[in-house]
Amino acid sequence: MTFKLMIWDLDNTLIGSSKLLWGAFNMVFEKYAGTKLTPNEIVQLYGPPEGDVIERIVGRQRKNQALEDFYTFYRENHDLLINTFSQVFDLIGKLRQGGIKQSLFTSKGRRSADITLERLGIDKLFDFVVCGDEILRPKPYPDGVIKILSYFSLSPEEVIYFGDSPLDIQSAHQAGVKGALVLWDSIHQDALGGEKPDFIFLDIPSLEKWVEQYYAWIE
Repeated sequence: MTFKLMIWDLDNTLIGSSKLLWGAFNMVFEKYAGTKLTPNEIVQLYGPPEGDVIERIVGRQRKNQALEDFYTFYRENHDLLINTFSQVFDLIGKLRQGGIKQSLFTSKGRRSADITLERLGIDKLFDFVVCGDEILRPKPYPDGVIKILSYFSLSPEEVIYFGDSPLDIQSAHQAGVKGALVLWDSIHQDALGGEKPDFIFLDIPSLEKWVEQYYAWIE
């Protein structure tokens, strides 16, 4: 089975960003709402972009200033608090050079996504990027995947979406595309519930082996 388009999640799929996100959110929550959340409580808020998450905790009136503080923390601590999975970057680059379209669909807002893409120099790996604040409904709704399908004029069976969480798999399936769960940095390994991915990759070498098998003509 080969696909004409691969869609990738960003956090915990291409980068290990949990420490950065937890730090940024808790700095904002403590400053504006006098509260701190556990990592698990923050994870439960994932799905909408950071602006929506912050508004839910600090309220609409203080959202804009809180969001500016979030981005300041995110930018200043970015390089210190994230890990990168360069093997996946290399793989995406080879696939794209081999004619397989590459897209990114992240829950992040455009502003934080651009910080990461530009800092890591991976913005050119993708033919099209969709962020959480550029669609009407967040994951697990299929809006982002459908927007990407429309952009490339492809049918769902030609597309696969790689992500680390049940939200990614649900978003893929609701759009009719295959969903691949990647677990090399997942914080959701025990939270799949009844969702069944079409593919599961426990580590990056297993993904590389799969690509070699189905895309043997790509060097």
